[in-house]
Amino acid sequence: MPSATLPFDTTEALLRADFERLWSDIHQTAEWGAVSDSYGMARLALSNDDKAVRNWFVAKAKKIGCEVSVDAIGNIFAVLPGMNKDLAPIAMGSHLDTQFNGGRFDGVLGVLAALEVLRTIKDSGIKTYAPMAAINWTNEEGASYVSGCTGSAVWSTNLSLSQGHSNANTTRESTIKEDLVSIDYLGTRGADFRLNPLSAHFEVHIEQERRLQDQEKEIGIVTGIQGVRWYTVVVSGEQGHAGSTPMKNRADALVAAAEIIILVQKLAHMHNAVGTVGVVRTERCSANKIAGDAEISIDFRHPAEAVLDEFESSIKAELVRISNDNPKFTLKIARTWCSPVANFNDLTVECVRSAAVKEVGLDKVMEMISFAGHDSAMVSNKTPTAMIFIPCRDGISHSPLEHSTKEQCGHGAQVLLNAVLNYDALLRSHNKSLGI
Repeated sequence: MPSATLPFDTTEALLRADFERLWSDIHQTAEWGAVSDSYGMARLALSNDDKAVRNWFVAKAKKIGCEVSVDAIGNIFAVLPGMNKDLAPIAMGSHLDTQFNGGRFDGVLGVLAALEVLRTIKDSGIKTYAPMAAINWTNEEGASYVSGCTGSAVWSTNLSLSQGHSNANTTRESTIKEDLVSIDYLGTRGADFRLNPLSAHFEVHIEQERRLQDQEKEIGIVTGIQGVRWYTVVVSGEQGHAGSTPMKNRADALVAAAEIIILVQKLAHMHNAVGTVGVVRTERCSANKIAGDAEISIDFRHPAEAVLDEFESSIKAELVRISNDNPKFTLKIARTWCSPVANFNDLTVECVRSAAVKEVGLDKVMEMISFAGHDSAMVSNKTPTAMIFIPCRDGISHSPLEHSTKEQCGHGAQVLLNAVLNYDALLRSHNKSLGI
């Protein structure tokens, strides 16, 4: 691991990202998946619109001399060669897929800012020491699949390739592997950090909260990401007539599900966490029938794995209590997705801090953790990682109202450029000290 004092005064540090070009790219690519009569987006992962924007990204990257490869889970790696071909690329990654009725900045900014960094370096005629890569990770949002962050999870071996391939599409009867084949993005490169290593990973993203806006800051220096766990709870009770079944004889699946929902809220408040039950399903429900089956989703998040473990144990204990109180109930819980707590590498964070202060000044930056999940959480335990946040208006995200200004996006791209150049200088200095 390299170590050095920051910041650096290098020729490369004088490079400036093209704010106007980045802004144009954001709105041009929004044509694929645009929601009619709206500022919103519905570019679901591995859809025809996703294929179109992937093709655009590949073409733009090849035009500036990038070597482009696609791995077995559909991740796209666009690598601009550096002087030292033996070094793994310094990567900048995010995602081009969106929510069903989401915005045009979440994830998209990260990929297009990465492309802008590569263009800026190429236009300057300067060659970096290490190769530089822009990455589009597959299915970060998980909007149309059972879970998200599939591409980064497989690359980092948090998820096996077979598990990633079998991730079911919830909008049609298909899997990620089948959908990759249908859009011609089932690549041949190994989807594994050991087969396709990275020297570091940087990601610029909208904050998706309003801490920066409220404190009048321009750049968030992200030091980590809270952990996320998703569960599905299935409750099997006993159907019955709403009028003729006495209360004492009932096994109402919706009542049992409601007890779990209330517990999620109590545990979230108790641990200063966030807990959400976003989906409640029953089979063939009607106003005068006792529900025999119910299914709920749980999303629980906290910056400490110990708290996440305690939450999971408490929910499981509640399922046991419900079934013991009424043996007519059968309850099952399955963890459907997990994004581990991420504590970012000190050196990559320092590269971002130096870059941010250089761009907007010390009084306009602040350190923070991310409350939302990101691909960077998955890759951070396999390569040094850091994130850069820019403000988004009123903290709104996953919505057509999601918005950041041209200047905010540009500052984010410039900090990204300076951060990767900082890390490149560190690698150069480290290898020089070793006589490499």
